[in-house]
Amino acid sequence: MKSTKSAPGPARPERKAAPAPPAEAVAVSEDEKRGVQWGYVALLIVGVLILGVSSVMAWSRSLTGWEHTVFSVINGVSLPHWVAEQVAKPLSNAVWGILGLIVILLLVPRYRARAWRYGVTAGSAYVLAAVIEHVIDRPRPAGITHDVILRAAQGGPGFPSGHVAVLTALCLAVWVLVSWPWRIALAVLITAEAWARVYLGVHLPLDVIGAFGVGCIIVAVFHLTPARWRKLFRL
Repeated sequence: MKSTKSAPGPARPERKAAPAPPAEAVAVSEDEKRGVQWGYVALLIVGVLILGVSSVMAWSRSLTGWEHTVFSVINGVSLPHWVAEQVAKPLSNAVWGILGLIVILLLVPRYRARAWRYGVTAGSAYVLAAVIEHVIDRPRPAGITHDVILRAAQGGPGFPSGHVAVLTALCLAVWVLVSWPWRIALAVLITAEAWARVYLGVHLPLDVIGAFGVGCIIVAVFHLTPARWRKLFRL
């Protein structure tokens, strides 16, 4: 019997190694990283300036002319009763809803690492705001001026606003991860939170301005921290 040999199949094309990225692409990548770092340096400078200037102004524990005018315009505006109950108060407390969501995500393995980073960011902003509150010890609007329409009650010092500080830190933490339409939404959310706190009569304009500075500082410091420290604390 003659042995039959199977015809050789078509030769498989050799896999070509992926080409190395050109030197220009690597250089651009490094430039982008350097640009991001300088961006956080600028954010830190802006945050320190805002918090520093507002702290000096708040140290007098009095109400300057421009701040009284801004407060009167926001707090004294005549709006329907439901605006305070259905708009301002939910906006004011939105930050706690976000923190509750972060706590829930900590229980989900897939999102635990990211939720941890956001939780540390929010917690650090709250702690820094609380420390400054007790150092400056500036009263809330009702303790400085009688021209207050109090639509909510809250005790303790007023400068800076813990609500605005925490929300600012969270929004800036996700800023680089989203596109411009969402960034506009984040900026509107921070502004709305600041407006709600003043409209409800629990904070003065300097309180929310200083809180914005706190949020900027926290996010910038975290991103400028050496990589080994970020890795150690899983940031």
